[in-house]
Amino acid sequence: MTASATEGLDATADADPAPEALPTAHAWRSAARCHDDLFAPLDAGARIGLLARSAPTHVLVWEAGDRGIDTWITPFAGYSATAADIVLAADDESLTEVRAAGDGALFEVLRAGIRSGRIVCYMLKRRCVLEERGFDELLDALGFAFMGACR
Repeated sequence: MTASATEGLDATADADPAPEALPTAHAWRSAARCHDDLFAPLDAGARIGLLARSAPTHVLVWEAGDRGIDTWITPFAGYSATAADIVLAADDESLTEVRAAGDGALFEVLRAGIRSGRIVCYMLKRRCVLEERGFDELLDALGFAFMGACR
């Protein structure tokens, strides 16, 4: 990854408009820029998706690449079809809070939603694979701290 995980990205990722419940791809990319310390360690190809549980027609994706974090919205054809490492499935109330948080308190809102059960975090890869791909800090920010030898 580059020194800044979100440098050098263009607007082509916004081609497929977000359903109203999801943040825009531009807003999601901006949030990644504000939390560069969490995204910089990710291996190229690492993906996180966000979808609305009430209307799971599209998924908003963060993907780490050589030029930083890119974002786009794609039709949702199932969890495995996203090729994501993690998918966050949020209820409408949580998505409203995510959109309102914007760049600032995004991870606090995501963590609170996960703890309350309003956002379900599907880890589609084993914890050891996520760690190898650089997800440690990001998982900690979401409230998934694993300690001890029982990883």
